[in-house]
Amino acid sequence: MNNQDNKFSQAETCILMEPMHANIHGHVHGGELMRLMDNTAGIAAAKHAKGAVVTARVDELEFHSPVLIGDIVTCIAQLCYVGNSSMQIWVSVYVNNLSDANKMKLALSAFFTMVHLKDKQVARVEALTPTTPLEHKLYALGEAKYLEIKAKRKKQ
Repeated sequence: MNNQDNKFSQAETCILMEPMHANIHGHVHGGELMRLMDNTAGIAAAKHAKGAVVTARVDELEFHSPVLIGDIVTCIAQLCYVGNSSMQIWVSVYVNNLSDANKMKLALSAFFTMVHLKDKQVARVEALTPTTPLEHKLYALGEAKYLEIKAKRKKQ
């Protein structure tokens, strides 16, 4: 396995919010932003799994700031942790308006659990080994979420 195969995958999507994304008051629908987050998380997970992935769950979805028509939205999905077939992806959505495109503000954040599928069956994904200080922080964050989810499942 080479170092490229073990990389902390990331995906980024940027889009201008238009009237079709918003309600009559000019606020972008939360569902539109969640769809963007899901798609971007899927790209990051698919890059690591080198194949098909599906969304298993979304945790801690939090709306931090409103998003309006005319805002530029940047969605960043970062692979944090890998289990056997599942991957923890931290997704952040940043917003900035056209009048000050250099000033980004956190608008939404959430954890996405993505599962790798091969031939429509759950499939193993390659392990992830952190090497840099940032990767160790991401890994610890993702591992904590993974263990929290497992503990919740055992209680059910």
